[in-house]
Formats: sequence, structure tokens, C-alpha cells
Amino acid sequence: MGVKNLWSLLTPVAEKMPLWELHGKAIGIDLSGWVCDSENFNQNTSQKNMYLRNLFFRTSNLLLIGAIPIFVLDGEAPLLKYGAIEKRINGNKAPIKTHVVRKRLNSFQKQCELLLNIMGVTCVYSPGEAEQLCAILNKNGIVNGIVTQDSDCFLYGARVVYRNFNASGNGSVDVYSMESIEKKLKIGRNKMIALSLLCGCDYDEKGVKGIGKDTAIKFLQALDDDVVLDRLRHWRSDTVLNSANMDIKSQTNEIKLELKIRNKAIENESFPSEDIIEEFLKVPNYPKVSAKWILPDINAFINFASTKLCWEREYAIDKFLPLLTRWHLLYDDKFQANILMSEIIKKRINKGIKCYEIKWNNYEITSIEPQTAVQRRYPNEVSIYEDMHTTSSKKIKKKVTIHDSNLFDVTNKLQSINISKKLGKSKKINEAKDNIKGPLDRFVMKEKIKDDSLTLSDFECDPVDLNISDIINGIIN
Repeated sequence: MGVKNLWSLLTPVAEKMPLWELHGKAIGIDLSGWVCDSENFNQNTSQKNMYLRNLFFRTSNLLLIGAIPIFVLDGEAPLLKYGAIEKRINGNKAPIKTHVVRKRLNSFQKQCELLLNIMGVTCVYSPGEAEQLCAILNKNGIVNGIVTQDSDCFLYGARVVYRNFNASGNGSVDVYSMESIEKKLKIGRNKMIALSLLCGCDYDEKGVKGIGKDTAIKFLQALDDDVVLDRLRHWRSDTVLNSANMDIKSQTNEIKLELKIRNKAIENESFPSEDIIEEFLKVPNYPKVSAKWILPDINAFINFASTKLCWEREYAIDKFLPLLTRWHLLYDDKFQANILMSEIIKKRINKGIKCYEIKWNNYEITSIEPQTAVQRRYPNEVSIYEDMHTTSSKKIKKKVTIHDSNLFDVTNKLQSINISKKLGKSKKINEAKDNIKGPLDRFVMKEKIKDDSLTLSDFECDPVDLNISDIINGIIN
């Protein structure tokens, strides 16, 4: 959807980014893309209303990593698009009435809007295509980037696009930055509009017959972005090109390439289509939008989940409670959520973030919350918890350190003592004692001991005779 082959052209400059890097960012989301993805997947699952289930979990993921989503819903389709929509829905059958073209999509959007309102998330209807308003919000700095699969968003003025949104595991998105595209590929917004005219888009699927992406890009990259549309507009009346066309063989390769494209394009009397150019460049009136997250309604969600998703009450509470508690910690200055922290159970690490496991007064279920968020709402309780655990930790550490140190010293002392049995010199001493018969013998024995330099290791010593407790106590004391 969008400009033919534009994504393949832009892929070399895309960067994969973990989802948690959207923390602190306002994100515009083209809702219809998520609905269509889920409906295609829904054919292989028994889950009722898969588009609502996926919407809930994807949105929850964004909210819990600290992003603020703003969902944009499709408004009235541009008249230019009716032909493409009819072909997409009706195939080669007889044309359908324009007022029923988006009846099914509108029904899906209403259900999604109800769910998002329950979650406290902002929804806004675009005057036309959803990607158009997403792009305007991004261009005007209201959102930091937009989630969409439609490459049209760049032609409407988007600057940062998150494509291939994946919430499984740690999650990821492919980031396309217009700044990087302009710098590395030498392609700006106007060149993309020109590419849509030459190669085709949702508003003119055929484009110029015989002109492919590579040929068009080679031509466009040689021009400045701010002159390219006027260049196409004046192809018929350009006297230089008309003159060069009379003697193509003598022209430069650049002129030959342009003439090749130009001669095929002007076969269509309406080329270039001013309606298509106007569609991408106009700035429609749109409602005021602000990035905010309001109080989620857990009771309304329990009823919604029961009827639309066939979820049991306990399961619905388990999945929704983290949204309520996180909103309470971040925004509930007036304690409107009717929920209070009962106790901090223990410290946790969740995806590399320091957290607390929290028990709440109204529910048996616990939740894992960032320490910074808990500190903001419950500074006194956190201070008490940290003081208690810091004191306990110091005591344990001190006790362990003393024992470790003493055991280390004991080990060194014992290693210096040879407690293996030696009979050598100690046997001689015993034999000498038995032969003592008078003062002279005693004198001779003493001198013998001195000469042999007898030590503790010279005496027979059995390990069981050593009093280890006395040795340890002596070292400690």
C-alpha cells in the first residue's frame, strides 16, 4: 500500500530498534494497519475478534514501556482512491456504491475506539486517510514518530516512521528517518511524490507504462527536491527538451534518460496529475490533539472483555490491572483510581529496569512496577522499605565478613602447620629419654636437641589431637 516499491528503495537506510526505546515518546498510530493485520491472521485462530485482542496487548505494551500512543482513524476516503478501493474489495465485479466502501472498516474502528477509550488512550478521526493526519502530527512535532505500513505517509510529510511493529518478546520496530533518507539516498518528499506519479500509487496504480523504479530514481536523484515537481509540470512546454528530442543521439546520458521518461509520460494527457500532487501537499483542517493518558476503567474493561473477547473475569483483571496501577503511579495526583499500595514485597529486575513487586489493597494480584514510578507516588513507604533492607543487609554483610576473614586466617595458620605424622627426630628424643641415667646424660641430650634444631614439625602429631576450636578462638581473639 502506498507508492509502488518505495519500501524496498528505503530499506537500506532503515534501522531496527528495540521497542523500549519508545519510552517517553508520543506515537501516532494508523489504526487501520493493525486492524487489517489482525483480520488476516484471524483466519487461523479460534480467538474471537482477534483485532481487538491484538490492539489491547500492543497498546498495553506501549503504555507499560512509557510511550503515549495516539490512534488515528480513517475518515472519508479521498475520491481519488475510490477506484483502488473498489478494485481491492470488489475485484473485477461491477462497481460498488462509494458510501458503503468503508462500511466494514468503520464498524471495526468503532469497536477499537470503544476499547481504547476504556484504556484511557486518545483516538482522533482524520479528515481523510489516517496516514495523512499521522504525518501532519509528526511534521508539527505533536508526535515523535508514526506507526504505519503505508509508505504514503512520507508523501504527506512524515519525518519518522516505525514500520513492522513487533510486540512479542522484548519487541522491535524498523525506524525510517526522513533525515537519513534525504542524506543517504538523496530523495526528499517532492521526489517521492514524483516517484508516485511515475511508478504508481494508491491513487494511480498504473503510473507511467514502461517506467520502473530504478529508471525513475536514477533520473530523480540528479535533480533538486524543490524543483522536481515543476520539472514534470513543464515537460510538454520545455523548449530545450523539445529541441533535444529532435536529435536524441547527440545528447548527454542525463538528457537521454529524461527524454525517455518524458516521452512516455506525456502520452497521458493528464500527466502529471495535479489532483494527486494536491492530495499529498494540502494541509486539511484537523482537530486539536494532545498526547495524554487518562484514567483506565477496569470495570468497563471487565464487561467489554467478557462480551467481545470471551475472557473470564479473573483473566481480564490480571491483564488490565498493570495499566491501572501504572497510571496511578504516574498520573494519579488526586487518587482517582481507587487503588492504594498495600506493601512492597521485594525488589525485581524487569527487562533491565530496577523494579518493585507491589501488592495492592483492592486486589490479590501483584504487579511489577519501576522503582522510579513507585518512588514518585509513595516516597515515604519506599524510604522505609529501603532503610529496613539496607540495615538488614549491612548486618548480614558484617557477620559474613568477620567469619570469612577469620576462616581465611585460620586456613593460613593451619597450612603453616605440618600435621602429618613424622617419626624421625621425635623418635630419637624418646629413645634418648629412655637412656638417661644421670646428670651427664641429661646434658648430652640437651646439646643433641640444640644441634639438630628440632621444631614443632619434628614431633609426632596426630590431627585428631589438635584442638581446632582452641586454635580458631585464639586467632579470633
